[in-house]
Amino acid sequence: MSNNDLLKLLKECRDLLKSVDEKFWSQKIAGVIESENDVFSSSQCEEISGWFGGMGSFNDLMISSVNDHNVDPADEMRLNDELEHLREAIYESANQHAR
Repeated sequence: MSNNDLLKLLKECRDLLKSVDEKFWSQKIAGVIESENDVFSSSQCEEISGWFGGMGSFNDLMISSVNDHNVDPADEMRLNDELEHLREAIYESANQHAR
């Protein structure tokens, strides 16, 4: 997967999270996107990989009206499936580029 693929995945994820008013993670992703200048550095990829471990990690995020997201409860499963797919792809791509 290329740097462009990682950038595309991050933008898709940011847009998904912004669409449901998830502020923390959409802003964190936006910060990485904005600092990217054609090629992600190993340290940027390591930072992204670090989002996936520990309490309060990116893995823990669930899109839900209970979490104050702007989402219809009927759409939560579909949106969380989409989020999970993006997270897996982002993690895999970031780890490939961190090496």
